[in-house]
Amino acid sequence: MKYSFATATCGAALAVAFATTATTATAQSLQCGEPYTVAAGDSLSKLAAEVYDDATAYQIIYSANAAAIGPNPGNISVGLRLDIPCLGNTVASTAAPITQDVGVERLPFPNDAEIRILQGTGWAPFSNEDQEQGGMLTEIANVAMTNAAGGTDYKIDFVNDWGAHLTPLITDNAYDLALGWFKPNCAVVDRLGEDSQFRCNNFDWTEPLFEQLFGYYTRASDPRLSGYDDIIGKTVCRPAGYATFQLEENDLQGDNITLVRPVDPAECFTALVAGDVDVVALAVDTAEGLMVDTGTADQIVNNENINQVLTLHALTSKNNPRGEAILAEFNSGLNAIKENGEWFEIVRRHLTEFRAMTSDG
Repeated sequence: MKYSFATATCGAALAVAFATTATTATAQSLQCGEPYTVAAGDSLSKLAAEVYDDATAYQIIYSANAAAIGPNPGNISVGLRLDIPCLGNTVASTAAPITQDVGVERLPFPNDAEIRILQGTGWAPFSNEDQEQGGMLTEIANVAMTNAAGGTDYKIDFVNDWGAHLTPLITDNAYDLALGWFKPNCAVVDRLGEDSQFRCNNFDWTEPLFEQLFGYYTRASDPRLSGYDDIIGKTVCRPAGYATFQLEENDLQGDNITLVRPVDPAECFTALVAGDVDVVALAVDTAEGLMVDTGTADQIVNNENINQVLTLHALTSKNNPRGEAILAEFNSGLNAIKENGEWFEIVRRHLTEFRAMTSDG
């Protein structure tokens, strides 16, 4: 199987976000590398603070235990056994080195003998040409295809115009798979906006590449949100350019909320503290960094009990004549590396390196 990696620069545009938690008070010993049994009052963020000295590292614990925790990381049940991974620097990439051909101006015609995979840059740690192996999702795709049944040749190109990925590059079958797209809850498609309905109606999806955690933030002085109904009638801040299906699937749209969309995501948190908005809806990891940057962390809380798990996938066009076979081959490799632990090692390494980079910066 061969692997090549190329870049086509066409401009850049994308904003996406991310999220996490549950509840903590530990009576037993908590050490990385050993299983831990959830006790009354435990939360992922508190466990992460104790074992890693960093409450925002809950994503590491969640990634290691996503199947056991389920879709609501804010509700970890007493008696649940969690794997607490260590964050050493001994894990090396198992993917073949990626070579990069920069400045491709014209893409070759699709070749039915290979699977063409589309990626963009500027979204660390998930997709970034400056990162090792092109970012977390790029490496997951690379290693998954290396382990896939079928042995089809494949190629991953960076085309740095995210707006062109779905239309026309995937819909016209110039590419077979596009990496790094959130899958809306298509079971409630009638609630979703046009963009999300378009995704539900026109694309088929791989198994999840990664789970992101999404949160709802309020002032620490305000009553906690007990459910999504508590948000109805409030003013919600969600930055411009960020997807809104997370809100739509919970009926937080139209006349039910007042939606504020600043260009700068940091403005959501300054507006929240100032009383200009009631709720900030943003991925947890992104939110944690912005609260530190804006000096608002001690005035804002994440309502962990209503955090959502968002899944990132690769997708293909429903009109791709090879789509079903391509999804089956990709999923075979993805499931293989999830079963043998290689997927988690990739996730752990990229998240750890990204946290070290952002904390140093």
